[in-house]
Order: sequence, then C-alpha cells, then structure tokens
Amino acid sequence: MALGRHAAMLVASDELADQPRPDIEAAGVSERRRLGARVRELIVPGLEQLVDPEAQPQDLIARAGEQSQRLRAELEHEHGGLQDEPVKGEDAIAHAREQEREWVRGHLHDTALQILEFIAGDGFGTGLSAAKISHLAGGAARDLRAWIDSADTRAAGQLLAELEQVAAEARSLNRTVRLVTSELGQRLTGEQVAAITGAVREAVNNARKHAHARQVIIRMDSAEDGRTVVTVTDDGIGIDAERVAGGNGLGLSHSIVARMRRVGGHASLEDAPGGGTLVTLLAPRHGST
Repeated sequence: MALGRHAAMLVASDELADQPRPDIEAAGVSERRRLGARVRELIVPGLEQLVDPEAQPQDLIARAGEQSQRLRAELEHEHGGLQDEPVKGEDAIAHAREQEREWVRGHLHDTALQILEFIAGDGFGTGLSAAKISHLAGGAARDLRAWIDSADTRAAGQLLAELEQVAAEARSLNRTVRLVTSELGQRLTGEQVAAITGAVREAVNNARKHAHARQVIIRMDSAEDGRTVVTVTDDGIGIDAERVAGGNGLGLSHSIVARMRRVGGHASLEDAPGGGTLVTLLAPRHGST
C-alpha cells in the first residue's frame, strides 16, 4: 500500500459514536487510538516498502521521494493551530481531540517524514546503499510501531531515555551528536516529556538539514528555579531569522515553539556563542500544563 494513500484519514474528524457528552479524557484516548490505527495501517507499511536490500538504490530513493511528498502534503494541508483561549463543554472535547492530532502530526513530521526526505535526498548527496536505506526505513517502521503501542502509557519522567533515543537516531544518519546530562529538574508529565523530546528531535534535524552542522550537543539540566531545561547547540551556519519569525508550517515555529507552548513551557532560538544555533527548551513550572 503506497504511503499517503487515503492519508487524509489520519487527521480527519470522526464523530464519537453514541456519546452526546463524552468525558474529555476519554475523547482524547479514543482519538489517539484511532490515529494510531491509521498510522499502523498506512504509514508503517509505506516505510516497510523501502526495506529491500536487493533492490536498486535509485528505485528505493525514487519511491521514498514520492512517499515523502505525499506525507508532507497531507501533514501541511491539515495543519491548524490550537485555540489560545480556554474552551468548555463540547468545545473542550474538540480541543482534546485536536491536541491528539497535533501530537501525531508533529511526531510523524519529526520521524517518518525526516527519514523519508533523508532517503529521497540520497543521504543529502552522500550516497546511500540499498542496505543502508533498508536499515533506516526498517528502523523507522519499528520505532513507529513501538510508539503506537506505547501511546496509552506515555510514562512521566522518562526524558533521559527519550533523549538518548533521539541522539541514537541522529547518529544513524552519520552525524556527530552528543548528549550531556545533569540532574533532572521537577518531575514531568508524559505530555511534557513528549513535547520536549519532539522539539529536541526537530532542532537536531534542523541542524543537520539546514544549518549543515558538524556537531550537535544536547544538554539536559536543571534551571535555578528547579525546572528542567534542555538545550540543543550546533556549530552550523546559524539561524534564519525570517524562518523563525514567519514559519507557519511544520518546522521551527510548529515543531519547537508551539509544541512547548501547548504544554505550558517555553522555547527560544538564538545565535550560539561562537557561531551556530542555540535552542533552549524550558519545562513548565511544577509539572503544570
């Protein structure tokens, strides 16, 4: 099954069956499971199509290009911001379901889409063998399956393990990424862990794709007020001010700034001392959202 076929169903809104006023949390869980089923049915098989060590690399690269274009078009077409003001009643149910869609869209952008575009670009001109493509696509498919299976149990406080996974993913793309950890600040909710992890993954991807960084350092520490702070520093060409200020797509503005804002945290992007980019992610106070 081709990736992206009927992919609009990933973000389409379904009515919750026979529940005039369902519990808000139940609505979110229901939407999460529905989206997970669609990812398992459509996105994972598309990645698995690229797992063929005996194929011609150019054939797999062309297939990845088609799939990445479809997935990006679907994600960007359905992208929409969350409401800024608190909502109640039925609107709160719609809000909860939209949060789940945002979570899924962001994760797909930062994982499946990034891998597909890397393959489609032949490793950004470095040259990929069929075996390497199979390794990358197969790993992404396995990670997506595991992510779907754990969606209902987003464990709080597992930030270090998640950041280690991000660093490992980045190293598989032949980039030097170093993770430096100190004492973790306050305990985080599962949603906050997911938001910080997704923002870090996007920052690392941006350093590789756009800043052409040779080295990226992810640092987890505790701020003076006890909150958890994570920084991503690269030695690339620096930030694009217009891209940061005006981005309305699924890149810096959405995957970093808006993602942290949704869980009550804060994100900033600035020039790093000595060159490159510094991304700072600050967790919410007292684990609140």
